[in-house]
Amino acid sequence: MKKSTSNNEFLGRIAGIAGNVFDTVLQILLIVAIVLIISRGAKTAYDYGYRIFTEKPMATTVGKEVEVNIPLDFNALELGKIFENNGLTRDSKLLALQYYASEYRDDIKGGTYTLSTTMTAEEMFGAIANVNIEKEKLLKEAEEEKKAEEDAAAAKEQEAGEDDEPGTEESADEGIQQIDMGEDSDSLMEEDVR
Repeated sequence: MKKSTSNNEFLGRIAGIAGNVFDTVLQILLIVAIVLIISRGAKTAYDYGYRIFTEKPMATTVGKEVEVNIPLDFNALELGKIFENNGLTRDSKLLALQYYASEYRDDIKGGTYTLSTTMTAEEMFGAIANVNIEKEKLLKEAEEEKKAEEDAAAAKEQEAGEDDEPGTEESADEGIQQIDMGEDSDSLMEEDVR
């Protein structure tokens, strides 16, 4: 009986050691997997971060012009897909990140634009923004011109209204009539006196 107990103890110890070794190997594999995932994520993040500011255009020498229709209510991913489908970028997600990093982001609006495959993302955003800035400038000038015309018309109406005020002409005419009547009445009085 002592032998079977010692065998069981021995087997128990071996099983305990094997379990510990297995647990340790699993922990090491888990750590290696986490390190690989973090390093791949860091490499991808670095590549994207680097490419946001250094991505080359689709064509370097001879490019083609492409007409792009951007909807009024677009988001960055939709913009990236539109540019990728039209051959203006290699990666729609990268273009979305470039859009968020762009200084022109607030000036990019929906519409139809002509862009070239020799342009970088920032150049395309700048071209779109410049078109929109020019449009807004022209609209503002037109609004200011219209307001100036309306103000001039209102001033003319006011001047015309002051000239036609009731009572001013009549009182002037009455004054003249009184003077005329006064002269007539004086001549009548002189004849009465003679």
